[in-house]
Amino acid sequence: MPDPILTAVVCTHNRPTDLARCLKALAGLRPQVDVVVVDSASDPPCAKVVESSASLARLKYVYEPSPGLSRARNAGLRAATTELVAFVDDDAVVAADWGRLIVTPFTDETVACVGGSCVPAFAAARPGWLSDRLLQYAGITRFRTAGEARDTRDYPFGANVAFRREPLLRVGGFPERLGRTAQTLLSGEESYAIDRLRESGLRVWLEPSAVVAHTVAPDRCTSAYYWRRLWWQGVTRARATPSPRLTLRLLAALPLRLVLWVITRDRVHLYRAAETTGYVHELLAR
Repeated sequence: MPDPILTAVVCTHNRPTDLARCLKALAGLRPQVDVVVVDSASDPPCAKVVESSASLARLKYVYEPSPGLSRARNAGLRAATTELVAFVDDDAVVAADWGRLIVTPFTDETVACVGGSCVPAFAAARPGWLSDRLLQYAGITRFRTAGEARDTRDYPFGANVAFRREPLLRVGGFPERLGRTAQTLLSGEESYAIDRLRESGLRVWLEPSAVVAHTVAPDRCTSAYYWRRLWWQGVTRARATPSPRLTLRLLAALPLRLVLWVITRDRVHLYRAAETTGYVHELLAR
């Protein structure tokens, strides 16, 4: 059997049950892939969960004592040795054909990043107000057709995304000032890396047939989560790409969002008011 060309990096923090389910699905892939589990300061460490995954013949465990998703992803990127590296959330379960489908677009040498789709696996009853547009902020994709991502609105999600390893290393991996930590819902690290790859002339491809089932935990079926998630998105934008133009655009959009909420009753418009608030708060704090 030839050596794998793909490494699946799974970054985890204090979710041993989810991790075990994720690893079981990865073990069932044919052809097999390398797997790197990066334990981002779990307490207790999840080494025993990894050791129990005996069906994964090519499995590496890395303990990262300082928490932070970007830091963990960079550790996994360094630990991988294959040409292609995919990042799968610890609360995601890959489909049986995921490994084959996520690598197929890389036959085009200009493609440096491929994003698969994330379908919801609800761990609690879905409330009626939780629209598909709002579910994007719980890590659920909406794209249905394969094609090139030409705009930030089309960028793949970090729960199911693969990169060419060397180009990603050349652009510096994931910025560690962005991305989740145990205390925050910062994001934006994947978009930053993808922007750098596109600036170097490489392309991003969306492949909806490469599917993972991404858990929508009970807390992500609550209003409080989306207020907090969108507030932190505003903080992320203030840290990553602040500009007078963006500031004016967010402020001008605020009354429009409230009008759209009144008309449509889709709470995505209401909660995005928190994005503006988080953005302005971070600018003032800086």
